[in-house]
Amino acid sequence: MIRNFLKITLFSIFVSPILLSQELTSDITGTVNSAEGSVNGAQVEITYEPTNTTVTRTTDSSGKYFAGGLRPGGPYTIKVSAAGLLSDEISTSLVVGETARLSFLLNSADTVDDVVVVAQKVTSDDSLGYSSTIDAQTIQETPSVTRDIKDLIKLNPIVSLDDTEDGYENISIAGAHPRSNDIKVDGVSFNDDFGLNDNGYPSQRSPINLDSIDQMSVKVAPASVEYSNFRGGIIEFVTKGGSNEFEGSVAYYDRGDQFYGDKIEGKKYTFDKEDTAESFTFGGPIVKDKAFFYLTYEETTVTNPVLYGPAGSGAANEQAITLEQVDYIRNLTQTKYGWDPLGVASTTESNQENTSLRVDYIINENHRLTYNYKSTEGDRLRAEGSNSSFYFESASYFKGEETDTSSVLLVSDWSDNLISEIYYSTKSTDTSQNSPAGQDVPNFYIDDAYGMRVYLGADIYRSANALATETDFFKAKMTYYTGDHKITAGYENTVYDIYNVFVIAQDGAWEFDTLADYEAGVASAFEANNAKDGNVDGAAAIFDYGLSSIYVMDEYAYSDRLSLTAGIRYDEYDSDDSPSRNSDFEATYGFPNGGIDGASLLNIRLGMDLVIDDVSDINVTYGTYSSKLPTVWISNAYTNDGVRTSAYDDRYAPAGCNPLLLPGNGLPACVQQAISDAPLTSAKIDFIAPSFDWPESKILNITYERDLPYDMDMTVTYLKTKEEEALYKVIDTGYPLVGDTPTVPTETAPDGRPIYNMTGRKTYKAGLYNDCCGEREVISATLNKAFRDGDTVVSLSYTGQDNTALNGMTSSTSNSNYGKTGAIDFNNRRAMRSIYETEHRLLATLRSKHYFFGADKPTTFTLIFERKSGLPAYPTFDTFTGRTSDYKAKAFGYDYNLNDDSSSLLYIPTRSDPLVCYSRDCGSEGSADALAREEAVLDLLYNVFGLEGYAGKIADRSAMRFPWQSSLDFKITQILPGFRENDEFVITLGIENLLNLLDDDKGVIRYGYYSGRIPVIDLKIVDGERYDYSRNAFRYSFSNPYNMSLSATQSVWRAQLGFKYNF
Repeated sequence: MIRNFLKITLFSIFVSPILLSQELTSDITGTVNSAEGSVNGAQVEITYEPTNTTVTRTTDSSGKYFAGGLRPGGPYTIKVSAAGLLSDEISTSLVVGETARLSFLLNSADTVDDVVVVAQKVTSDDSLGYSSTIDAQTIQETPSVTRDIKDLIKLNPIVSLDDTEDGYENISIAGAHPRSNDIKVDGVSFNDDFGLNDNGYPSQRSPINLDSIDQMSVKVAPASVEYSNFRGGIIEFVTKGGSNEFEGSVAYYDRGDQFYGDKIEGKKYTFDKEDTAESFTFGGPIVKDKAFFYLTYEETTVTNPVLYGPAGSGAANEQAITLEQVDYIRNLTQTKYGWDPLGVASTTESNQENTSLRVDYIINENHRLTYNYKSTEGDRLRAEGSNSSFYFESASYFKGEETDTSSVLLVSDWSDNLISEIYYSTKSTDTSQNSPAGQDVPNFYIDDAYGMRVYLGADIYRSANALATETDFFKAKMTYYTGDHKITAGYENTVYDIYNVFVIAQDGAWEFDTLADYEAGVASAFEANNAKDGNVDGAAAIFDYGLSSIYVMDEYAYSDRLSLTAGIRYDEYDSDDSPSRNSDFEATYGFPNGGIDGASLLNIRLGMDLVIDDVSDINVTYGTYSSKLPTVWISNAYTNDGVRTSAYDDRYAPAGCNPLLLPGNGLPACVQQAISDAPLTSAKIDFIAPSFDWPESKILNITYERDLPYDMDMTVTYLKTKEEEALYKVIDTGYPLVGDTPTVPTETAPDGRPIYNMTGRKTYKAGLYNDCCGEREVISATLNKAFRDGDTVVSLSYTGQDNTALNGMTSSTSNSNYGKTGAIDFNNRRAMRSIYETEHRLLATLRSKHYFFGADKPTTFTLIFERKSGLPAYPTFDTFTGRTSDYKAKAFGYDYNLNDDSSSLLYIPTRSDPLVCYSRDCGSEGSADALAREEAVLDLLYNVFGLEGYAGKIADRSAMRFPWQSSLDFKITQILPGFRENDEFVITLGIENLLNLLDDDKGVIRYGYYSGRIPVIDLKIVDGERYDYSRNAFRYSFSNPYNMSLSATQSVWRAQLGFKYNF
């Protein structure tokens, strides 16, 4: 295959130790001129001051010089000298992945007597595509009481975090899917590649020690063909390296409950919270001017109160069930069923360690080697809950994660014009998810206990759940400078190696309709899945797949003011492994249950950067990009093949087998026998459709920058995308296929939407397809103003988004991805408002430095204010039903596993609508109760939700929004002298949600369900002709119309006190 051939070929060409890709390096280029014209033979010395490392270049006949593969950051000193001309120098810092253009105009030495003349310098950054960069000092001064990289990332105006509980926030760039970002640390993609973590991190908390970061960049639409496999943006971190001086830091940060507010809207809250972090960094020379190291370590411990709890528990959102009732169910479970569900989870706990080591070795002026190692290890207890569902502590789970990465690089300058780079990295992640009660307890679910849905025992999704991934990345690149052209060619190969055990309800799950049934031991439903051989290891999906890429790019510097870029990249996704072939599936549907094989994309990139005049610049990029897909979406086809695992079906059980009579006594032998004997289609089966192609994004970005009078500057950027989407479709619909594509059912609901004819119970057949298209349109403007010679800077930004998508693909399993995001027809989605859209975002920052204690002891004040519109919201039907006979009347014909998310968009009735009745089974229309019910429903839909304009239609995902949110964060950073010369103390006090400190009615954060859906009406279709609107959705109340929850820890002010000693 292409990856094997090119890997061997290119490795032999670049016969060097392993090198680095452009994402970790920077370039400098420019021209040297005099009054007589171009200066040939001028010497350009480029020195990285911290390590005293110098690269020397000589200008060509046109006065040009080039230097590539340079370490990002600085400071760099660039000194230019030529015979008969005054030498000159400039200091600068470099941004990762970008080219600094520094041109010099030197004066003749003969025209100068005793007067020193400073030469003119033309400088610009060739950063094609909108980007922003912050340095270590800004990081130190930015409010981040959680010490999380998300607080740095959100300084970019087009970045938005969702309004969820502390530590769980999604990071959306320009309204794109949060898991489509690519986080890179020193060139390594430091993501949750498998795709289970909401924040995209490969760890439970921030994976990087903030004290180790030298530079962070956010890039949205880079023109370089070296960037691919993303949709939202590239988030790049460059860590600190050693220098010729020994230096380091020790730090302690605390934001426990003593630094928390205790009042929200007049109500007192008590938080049992611990949040501490200890950090250590140390670096210096191994051999002066030759070899350097930098070591960092950070340990964090965090406990948070749970979001939901019984009445009387003091939880931020108290439920209908009481502590006494919880104790009763717990005691009942122990005495009747013989195991302990563990009561109420009051806090969640998280522990994490981050370690990193960087070694730089300057072999000689032409060869520079770097080694990086990083490790994150942590765990977190994650407790579930909602306004309508209570989870015992045994139904929560510990999630452990350990990630290790290693990479090596060498940048080799074979001549002034030729640079080679090769890069290799490996990353491994081990993930575990276990119940606090252990893995050998059953799962119990009571549909109605004291008006709540109650869950006990190991979560069905964690009963057998283990994951190990390894990602190997290799890259070889050659850069050649000729005349006005910089030509880059390269090859990349990524291999994802997966081991995944995921068996739902492996120890059995019993459902009880009522508490009385639970007391009597009478279960109403049972489910179990297992390996057919009874050994859970036999259910493991073990496979790898790869991405191979080749590319070439030409960056043409037409002049000091105009540069053009054109590139092409070919990506090929393939695998030598296939899911176990399910012969029954193939016989039924006419094609095999396939995996990933042979998908490919050809990407083009075009870019232009024009310096219009001395104060303005315009940058345009257009390109096609391969999208990033969480590996779990691919893994589902290898995990759920129906061959190695199956679901329990009583049709295949031995005579007399009735697990409903034996709840919680382990998995009965007859159940395992039924699983072993079940046909190959008696299971949930996932597959990748034969017609699947890897989704492509088309992105246009235009950025205009201008310096304004009075120390002001502005940036305006426009982004337009058109995006294919990967999404799931089910094929066991009761209707024929056309090829591998399901057709639209002919049976319809009263409002015309299709009704499917699915008859299985959690045995659906779902394929990964790709459809076109969602679109994003984003405009953002930023105005900066400097005061007091730059010691005070104010920044104001506005970002507006108009985004559509077919599906949010919010989850990991096929059923959740299929049904979580609202739709009319889930198999045939049409573009609607994206659930990740932040329509309006206002961002204001103030940084002001003062010298109360002397010039070397600055005091810096930082304020960050954000106000943004809420995420999209929309009303839906409650379609939750497990009875196959009710599928058509109560779930539009969808399988139980597909209807339980209740995301079918709601029909908005007109007054006296012939399609809707307001009495049970339409049996007493015109009665006082029915008329009152109609008025109540229409008042909610018309006046509270403002949906009268949708009357007689189905409300789409643009129907409503959750409320606006505001936040104000503050930080003071004080530098004080240390015990030795050049040492310093850094004392920081950060306060998030300062609004609550000023007024406890302000800064309150409430949020709705993350996909935006609000189940309002319990679905029932009467005689196939009318909707019965006589009942609310389960636990839905008109008094909380948006079904929102209070985020208590985000709504109070919270502070962090930090002490750091730099030496």
